[in-house]
Parts: sequence; structure tokens; C-alpha cells
Amino acid sequence: MKVLNSQTSITRRAALGAFGAAAASYAFLGGTRRNDIPAGRIVLDYWEKWTGHEAAAMQTVVDAFNASQDRWWVNYLSVSGLDRKAKIAIAAEDPPDLLGLWHRNIPFFRRSGALMSLESLGRSRDDYASVLRPILFGDVQDAAPTTCSSIALYYDRAMFREFGFDPDQPPATIPEFDEVINALTIRDQDGKVERAGFLPGDPGWWNWSYGPFFGGQMYDAATDQAMVNSPGMIRAYEWVQSFPQRWGLENLRRFQGALVDNPSPYRNFFSGRLATTLQGPWVAKFMQEEMGDNLMDYAAAPFPVDPSVQDAANPHGSIECDVLVVPRNVRHPEGSLAFVSFLQQPENLEELASGHGKPSPLVKPSASFLAEHPNRSIEVHQNIMVSQNAFAEPFTEVWPEFSNSLGAGMSKIDVLQATPAEAFTQVQEEVEAQLTRAAARRALRESRL
Repeated sequence: MKVLNSQTSITRRAALGAFGAAAASYAFLGGTRRNDIPAGRIVLDYWEKWTGHEAAAMQTVVDAFNASQDRWWVNYLSVSGLDRKAKIAIAAEDPPDLLGLWHRNIPFFRRSGALMSLESLGRSRDDYASVLRPILFGDVQDAAPTTCSSIALYYDRAMFREFGFDPDQPPATIPEFDEVINALTIRDQDGKVERAGFLPGDPGWWNWSYGPFFGGQMYDAATDQAMVNSPGMIRAYEWVQSFPQRWGLENLRRFQGALVDNPSPYRNFFSGRLATTLQGPWVAKFMQEEMGDNLMDYAAAPFPVDPSVQDAANPHGSIECDVLVVPRNVRHPEGSLAFVSFLQQPENLEELASGHGKPSPLVKPSASFLAEHPNRSIEVHQNIMVSQNAFAEPFTEVWPEFSNSLGAGMSKIDVLQATPAEAFTQVQEEVEAQLTRAAARRALRESRL
């Protein structure tokens, strides 16, 4: 385990300074009442971000672990402001025994030497989907997957049939997709959009992800170089910008700003105002919750790509991964590792994934997992997860800054204030400066070791 020092650690002074301003925003939900914990058990506090059915699915695994032995008792707590609170707790040397994070948090915590090695678990890189390996393994394994997602194109099969498209043959290329989008879009006599075939910014959670569908790449991890203004990125966002160009910016603004009774981020797709949407596998769970017996005849497919990069055996798609880590200086590392080891057993990972409606992070999920999964399109998501063309957000410690610059550039593209080439030239310059500063900080830290 790497030892922290004044140059690499999350400093106590910074943490305590932040704590006063931040403390009021944190909340802990759930957990076992202390008088309900069996006598003699050593309590392991587990901080996680999930609530609702996602928290309930993890609680099922926690309960199984607690029942499987009589030494440790994992106490699951849903924590708001999790990543910031974790930094404070680790810096103050009072971390939780187990900590659930988003994959994008890992570069910061890994660089800070804040994570305990999980090498003793004996897991192999080859057990996990290849896209996950840089997330889970630094010099050694220091993060374990809890649930992972791949993002796909969801569509209403009945709507496809109505307009003469085969719902069993969804569009595989961008030209095919544009044909579907144009056919399924309904506009009134004034040109106002009443139903959109697709909108790149709805729900807006993966606006960064369109580049690889056109052969683009915004960051090269091997060389630590920004590639935001590369040709594939520009082609991708020229396609994104074509939507306000083809339908009119004000028409799209009216469509997206329409008053609706349902505040759900899925409302446009569930209500039929949006014919297709970019979504994660969990959408099937939320569809069941919101639509009940009126569940649509949905299906999912890999997002269409430019014909130049089409690869049927290795579909393109972005992924996300929730991870479990053991912070350094935990009170009971043996117990923390025991729970991580229990969770990484395939049957437990699959139970949790099924409870969330997500694919397995493992290269080879069981046949029963796929057959009994609540999402009827789980094999699509599983194929994306293990594909050689799966991709994640740029895995760099500067991603928070990078993402802000990228978002500002995309906003100009969306409202037709700049072409993608113009916007991304500025973003490229900003991100290059961010990466240069980060490299200088790393060099300074290493010189002081």
C-alpha cells in the first residue's frame, strides 16, 4: 500500500477547511440501528450513493454477507455528496470501512495514494471486461466493480412497425438512422416539432460520447494528449449540430421547453414525444415503475455508427462503472476485504447487476443471468460491455476541468454560435493547458518523493 506524504495526500488542512462549508449538505440514510446488530459483531460502515431500488439491491447482497459469517456486520449507508465527503473523511484519517464511488473518481483517489490494494483478492484483469481494466487496476488492483452500465439506443418497436421499419432490424449506421429519425419526426404546419425521431441532447447525460461513433477520440490515454479537434470528433458534432439546423433552433427549444406533468428525465421517451433515445440498461426498471401495465414494446440496439467504423462483432458504446474501494487507514481492513471478496463472487455480482437492471462486469456472465434478467435487451448491453469498441469518459484526473471546457464548447454548437471545428479548437487549447498543468504537478510531486 502506498504511503501518503505531504505532496501526494489529500491534506487534512484542506479537508477540515472544506468541512465547515460542506457539512450541512451531507445526509446519511438507512443503516442498521446499533441495538439490532448481533452481539459480538465488528461493524463495517459502507458508504454508497444509491437510494431506492438500487440501494435495496445492494442491501440484499449486504444481508447475504452478514448471514454468511458471524464476525463482521456491514452497515450500509446511503450518503449524499459522497465523493466530496469521502475526500474529507480520508484526509481526516476517519474513512468508512467501504466506499462506493463512480469510476470517474478513481484517478484522483489513486493519484493521492488514498486506496488500499485489493491484490490479495486474487482477481485477474482477464475476469473483467477489457474497458474496465484501466479503471479497476493501477499498478495493482485498487477498485472492484459493483455495477456497470453500457449505453444503447432504445426505441419503441410499435412505432417502428407503424412507419414501415422492421423492429428486429434497427438502424446500424448513421445514414440508416437519419432515415428513421426523419420518418418518425412529426412537425405541425408551422414547423413546430410535435414528436422527435431522436434528440442528441435528451436526456443530455452522454453529450460527450458521440465522437467514437464517427471514429473520433477526444483523449489519448497512452500519450496523455487531447484530441478534441480531431476529424472524427468534428464529424460527430457536425451531425449533432444538424438537428437544430434541420428543424430550427427555436422549434427545438419550444419542444424541449414544453410544460409536462411528469418531471422524469425519461418522460419524452415514455410519453411517445421522443421515438428513440440514448439510455442505460436501468431504463427498463424505471419504465416498469412509471408505466406499470402500460409498458411499451421497447427494444435496445447499439447506437448507430458511421459506416467507416462499423464492426458488427464489436459494437460501439459508452460505459459507466460504479466501484467499491477500501480507503487507506480503515479500522478493520480484514473485514473490508472480506466483503469485497464476497461481492466479487460471480453469483453476487450478477444478483446486484440484475437488481439494478444492468449488465455484468464479467467477461463471461452465466446463462441464467442473461435468461432471467429484467431487461429484455440485456444481451445488447452485455455485448457492448465486453466489446473492444466500448469506451468510457477520458480516464484522467483533469476530467472535471476537461468536461467543463467540453460542455461550454458543445453549448455553442447546440445553439449554432460556432461550428464544431471552431468550438473544438478553443476546447483543445484549454484542455492542452489543463493536461500540461497536471503533468507539471505530477513531476513536482515525484521530485519530492
